[in-house]
Amino acid sequence: MEFRILGAIEVIVDGRQLALGGPKQRAVLAMLLLHANDVVARDRLVEAVWGERPPAGASRSLDSYISRLRAQLGAERVVRKAPGHLLRVEPGELDLDRFEDLVARAGTLGADGDAERAAQALRQALAIWRGPALSSSNSCRKNCCWSAA
Repeated sequence: MEFRILGAIEVIVDGRQLALGGPKQRAVLAMLLLHANDVVARDRLVEAVWGERPPAGASRSLDSYISRLRAQLGAERVVRKAPGHLLRVEPGELDLDRFEDLVARAGTLGADGDAERAAQALRQALAIWRGPALSSSNSCRKNCCWSAA
């Protein structure tokens, strides 16, 4: 499984991009990915999607989004854990982690005087970016997953 947030939010399974639902469900996924392997409190998820004044049905809607994500990604991935939920992401599955690893490697190579390999690592890191981070689609110009709130 591959999770992408450095551009449009995408999940790739066996070379296929999953249909992730609408902007609010994508916002829930984005919050879980930004805090991968850590519990994100329900209140924080609700606020990320609907702001400081969520509608009366926000909690039920959140449950629906979480349920759909569990169905798509697997119950072992999207875990309910007090006081909220967490998304289990394995090392190397999140594009942001791969980007950061390549940038760190470039720094080490540069410090060791290997400018050519450092530049190559930086080019590889930049190639991971596909557009504005956390956007809702590849055609997104100024809206991101948060704009639907």
